[in-house]
Amino acid sequence: MAVRLNLQTDVVRQHTVPRFLLKHFSTPGKGKRLRLYAFDKATGRTYATTPDDATVRNTFYNLDNHPERPSLEPLLGIYEHEAAPVIAGLLRHKDIRQLTADDRYKLAVFVAVQRARTFGELERISGIMSVLVNKMAAIGATEEQAGETLGLSAGGDTKDVFLRQLVHQVSHIDHLLNKDWYLIETKPEHPFYVSDNPVVLENRNDFGPYGNIGLAVPGIQIYLPLSSTLMLAMYCPSIRGKMVRDKQNLQQLLARSPHLIPRHMRPFDMLEHVNRHIDYLLIPLSAENVMYYNSLQVEYAEQYVFSRENEFSLVEKMLGDDERFRTGPRFTF
Repeated sequence: MAVRLNLQTDVVRQHTVPRFLLKHFSTPGKGKRLRLYAFDKATGRTYATTPDDATVRNTFYNLDNHPERPSLEPLLGIYEHEAAPVIAGLLRHKDIRQLTADDRYKLAVFVAVQRARTFGELERISGIMSVLVNKMAAIGATEEQAGETLGLSAGGDTKDVFLRQLVHQVSHIDHLLNKDWYLIETKPEHPFYVSDNPVVLENRNDFGPYGNIGLAVPGIQIYLPLSSTLMLAMYCPSIRGKMVRDKQNLQQLLARSPHLIPRHMRPFDMLEHVNRHIDYLLIPLSAENVMYYNSLQVEYAEQYVFSRENEFSLVEKMLGDDERFRTGPRFTF
């Protein structure tokens, strides 16, 4: 017989990124407390903080206008509790192939929920709703009609929409499970950033006006830093398929016409790189590669970027080049 989950909580300070994950980007501070550094994109200020204090928003997951005043905080705690040992195992053995089917499911749930639970996601939903309400008003709909059509509560509270979509992640979990999974590693002297919106998406394909960002879009790449030196990558299967074809073409070229291969191409290094993808092996990064992946964290961060080191020159440069990075991504119509 199923036990009914109690969705009431006394927890006021609620984390939008779990403490256990932030600890993997921390170093020992004074006493027994862990410390990490934060960059506030809104103010340009850098400061030291702790996993206990970072990404905290009071009663963020509470449905305050509901008569029973439920909260999603207990449910999120379950997802975190199930994913934490899976991530700890990856940090220890660094082999994605050791995950069981159950491990993969728990981690897919965690990634899908983490992508949906941030303040940045609430801001994006609010922006979309505002644009749609204005568009509907322009064609004659009243504010009440627009709100009803979009599923807004009385008064147009987009937080209800945000919390509803947070618990409806089943299709997103399936998309993640259908990806090819990898672990990507950097050296301690070139640490990964993590942000208040840590699940980031990238796509090298160009689909013109249709856009190229979405969990089911061909060519999509999904990243979640797991620690300052290890990152989870989930790739569209088409990427590995291309790697297989590239390997076959390169092997044929080496066998039949090695004299046609330019010296700068370094074919054996290319084969090693391709084989790591084909065989799901740990993928090491150069310092330049790390900068690219850190730039995605800066781009997706709604307000805060975190690092174990007090080094945010990349953030400062990106903000200086483009004010668009002061917030996380926004949908446009």
